[in-house]
Amino acid sequence: MKDSKLLVVFKSTHSALRFEKVIKDNNLYTRMVPVPRQISTSCGIAGRIKKEDMADIIDVCQKYELDFHKIYRVYIDKSKQPENVVTNEK
Repeated sequence: MKDSKLLVVFKSTHSALRFEKVIKDNNLYTRMVPVPRQISTSCGIAGRIKKEDMADIIDVCQKYELDFHKIYRVYIDKSKQPENVVTNEK
């Protein structure tokens, strides 16, 4: 049973939509979802990704210069706070 999910968050809607297109064009899974309230961000859209795809997605983001803000682990149990897994230093 999954206890958490990974969400890629963005500073702009444009960045989120470009991320979705490029990730799908590279045959990786992403699903655009609303950003949970526990995470503060300028953009209300996040990309849900598979844990096993995270390294490949980071590589694609670097290759195509995709501008994501952070990757969070968000727990299904809402009493647990999201954890910042990756911060994009751009």
